Amino acid sequence: MQHKMTAPGWQPLLNRMASETDPIRRRNLDVVGRHVVEEVAGNLPELMKTLVAEPVYSVWGASDSVGPQGHDEVLAWYQALAGSGRNRLDYVLHRVVVDENTVVTEGDFHYAFQGDELEAGGHTEQGEVITPDGRYLVVHRAVILWPISAEGLIEGEHIYAGERHRVVRALHAGERPELGRRGQTPA
Repeated sequence: MQHKMTAPGWQPLLNRMASETDPIRRRNLDVVGRHVVEEVAGNLPELMKTLVAEPVYSVWGASDSVGPQGHDEVLAWYQALAGSGRNRLDYVLHRVVVDENTVVTEGDFHYAFQGDELEAGGHTEQGEVITPDGRYLVVHRAVILWPISAEGLIEGEHIYAGERHRVVRALHAGERPELGRRGQTPA
């Protein structure tokens, strides 16, 4: 399948798909690729078609979330992500591993947050003061295990958050428009 991934961070997944010769492993990579495309696009009906009927998500590590359980909670979780613009992300992959039952991805999630979503008066890693009307690059490292059913659907996501979100720097007008809420621009 041809995937329309617009963010460069996903290239290692596309490369792995292109080089995989085993049909089951390729199918597993493909369903993860379709899932990602639909998540970033906010196309929740198509995203849900990549999942088993009652998916189970779990989150460990540097996160306050435990992950949604079952169809209704998972759908609500993605609706909340899409509503906040956090589905519009880039997962800059460093590693992709696949076998007959699981795909594993490791990388850095990149988001754009409005300053009013962050700690007022805080600072970016570059020393910039966070202002409510600013727009900021926020990053965190994570590993995701994507268990795949015998039917080729994703059974959920097991997310290992390696760190809390880091506010890296301010984004300039027009920079990284693919991230965050549509129409987000710094003042």
